[in-house]
Order: sequence, then C-alpha cells, then structure tokens
Amino acid sequence: MSIYSTLGPSFDTSKAYKLVYQALDYRSLRQDLIASNIANIDTPYYRPKDVDFETMLAQKEKEIFDGGSSDKTLKLAETSSRHLSGNINSSDKASIFFRDGHLARNDGNSVDLDVETTELSKNSMMYQALTTALKMHKGIFAYALDSSKNL
Repeated sequence: MSIYSTLGPSFDTSKAYKLVYQALDYRSLRQDLIASNIANIDTPYYRPKDVDFETMLAQKEKEIFDGGSSDKTLKLAETSSRHLSGNINSSDKASIFFRDGHLARNDGNSVDLDVETTELSKNSMMYQALTTALKMHKGIFAYALDSSKNL
C-alpha cells in the first residue's frame, strides 16, 4: 500500500506531494532490497539487486509540472500496422536490476559489504530528507492557515 494513498490525498497543497510520496515508497523498497543483499552476503551465486527509480520519477515530474507536453523522445517510424510499437519498457514502475560490477568471490557471490552499507546509509539519508522536507512544507502551510484565522 502506498504512503500517498493513506496520507496524501486529504492534505494536497502542492503538485509535488504525489511525487514525494512515490519517492518515499521507492526509497522504502530500496531499503528492503539493500537489506536483502546484506542478508545474502554468504549465499553462493547471489547477485545484489537494486532499484532504478530516478528515471521514472523524472518522467513523473515532467508529467506533473509540464503536463507531459515536452516529450523529447525519438519516435519510431511505422510503415506498417504490423510493426511493434516503440514502447517496450513501461516507465510507470521502477525497474529492479542486478548491481554487478564487483568481482565475485570464489563462491560466485558478488555482494560487497562496503558498497551495500554505503548505499544503505545514502538511501536512509535521502528518505529522512524527503520526510523532513514534507513535514516542513506542511508545517508552513499549517502556520499560514493558523495565521489567517487571527486576521
């Protein structure tokens, strides 16, 4: 269940709220994936997983703030109705991928504890930054409402 669906719609004061709540959901998913990578550090042939949601959030940002009108993607030419459409990857969801690039140990496991703990702390800081910004924005809005009552 999305954080936005439980908290968001009742207090929408900005277009960015839906985007922030989606970012919080994906940060939570990333936290789970990194924790799973650390838990499987001794599992033979385990490859670390990660989630790529930055590109999806960038597209959602364009849709929310620009109305999606500034599409700069190159369209494929279709000379026949039997051609495949150019939309192979759906950008509605973040994609989970294997984070390779580190040397595998003798058992085939390529989890690097240093990389995982760094990514875990970076993700945790981003999650806290998002929640802090959300609280501050709501606090400013609540303050403005309370101040208008005294006028």
